[in-house]
Amino acid sequence: MKNAKYLIIIFVIASMAACGLGNDKSFKETESGLKYLFHISDGDEKPQIGDILSMQMIYTVEDTVLFDSRLSEMPVYIPLLESQYPGDIYEAMGMMAVGDSATFKMNAADFFMYTAGMMELPPFITQSSELIFDIKLLKAMDEEGFAVEEQRMMEEQMAKDLLRAEQEEELRLEYIAEEGITVTPTESGLYYIEIEAGNGPAAQPGSMVSVHYEGRLLDGSVFDSSHDRGEPIEFILGQGWVIPGWDEGIGMMRVGGKARLVIPSHLGYGDRGAGPMIPAYSTLVFDVELVDAGEPQ
Repeated sequence: MKNAKYLIIIFVIASMAACGLGNDKSFKETESGLKYLFHISDGDEKPQIGDILSMQMIYTVEDTVLFDSRLSEMPVYIPLLESQYPGDIYEAMGMMAVGDSATFKMNAADFFMYTAGMMELPPFITQSSELIFDIKLLKAMDEEGFAVEEQRMMEEQMAKDLLRAEQEEELRLEYIAEEGITVTPTESGLYYIEIEAGNGPAAQPGSMVSVHYEGRLLDGSVFDSSHDRGEPIEFILGQGWVIPGWDEGIGMMRVGGKARLVIPSHLGYGDRGAGPMIPAYSTLVFDVELVDAGEPQ
């Protein structure tokens, strides 16, 4: 873990947040121009260059949350490097002690170009954009200590995954009962609940289809929605571009139709999960609408 690529850059989260950080008058400023505000500053264990830092981290641009480690069951792990340029994130982390909590403001363009190593700026970033980091420093470990931490995390994750695997069917059947779903699952285990019959062309393997959708976990948590982005997703049906439950479920629809798909994990993301929002062995619920379907290619 020796380079900046371990900084996690995630843009799939686009929720709005009222940070409540106060105005710039509350912040102090280093000689390099880094703005900082400590909320808790009573730690006495200072990290050393080369240590792996375990942190809770949120960063935002203009009140748009780009990353929030609290959405995951894992903290963020980043090696503390020498500063790459004045006022960068490594200077910020080096100011902290274990247990400290602070907010830092820095130039967003510099961060994405130099620290994140992006070839060009994201479209929502200008040269004057300000990136706001909220950081709580949990641990500072040398490489040996981090190896122990990795082993502990691996064992904990395996135990959690085993429990999810054991509970998945029971939780799915509880959901089916609570929702009053009476359809018989397909041979694969997919529940296809028609909400509105379509009267357009049928989706066929090899055709380019356009689908609006909202995806949820069984507890109702929304992890993705094409409606939020304002445009449907397009893919070739039956080519493995999407999870198997989608290929099967969308293939049962006609254009204009709406349906709910209850997809067991073996037809979804299985024992891998998908990002911080979808754990391993998660049954998924999708409300889908087939917007268009072309001729098979």
